Amino acid sequence: MQRVALKGLRIFPLVFLLTGLLTGLLTGGTAYGQSLADAARANRKQKGAAPTKVLTSDDLVATSTPEVIQLIPGSTATGQGTLVAPGRGKHGYRVILLDASRFLSGGTIHITITLGNGESEASFDLYPQGLPLPSEGLPNSLANAVNIRSGSGAKINYHFTHGTVFQFGAEGSWNAKAGATNTYSFVVDVGD
Repeated sequence: MQRVALKGLRIFPLVFLLTGLLTGLLTGGTAYGQSLADAARANRKQKGAAPTKVLTSDDLVATSTPEVIQLIPGSTATGQGTLVAPGRGKHGYRVILLDASRFLSGGTIHITITLGNGESEASFDLYPQGLPLPSEGLPNSLANAVNIRSGSGAKINYHFTHGTVFQFGAEGSWNAKAGATNTYSFVVDVGD
């Protein structure tokens, strides 16, 4: 009885192997030697190409993490960037966080801005940390400099009473054609 069982066990794998091979040949595929990746590629070819994902400015803004500049008593910090005109009535800020949390008793933040010679004029707004920035309409910022002409500069001064973090937003002016760009640089410090 044991011999019969052992012979049956030897025959089963051979039958299983032949059945799989025959099934593969009949369906036009290879039953053995095909990797999972090969099978997935073949499946995708049969279904057709997936639609192409179109990236929009919303996708890019949603994933960008603002740069943080730590403001230190007795020193200045610098920053720079590229801005894009969002179109009339809209906002598309490039945000840099200005961390003035070391100034426990507050002070006055001084931002001196220099605009490049690009096509777009520029506007800059200072907002408190955590405030959702507007996407359209007139902004209600703490301080601002608006419609700065290419190749010129501006200053923003704002007095605060305790250490905090500010959102410094830069964007193209509403006077510029949507999509027009420019570069800017700035120097920031905190004084009395």
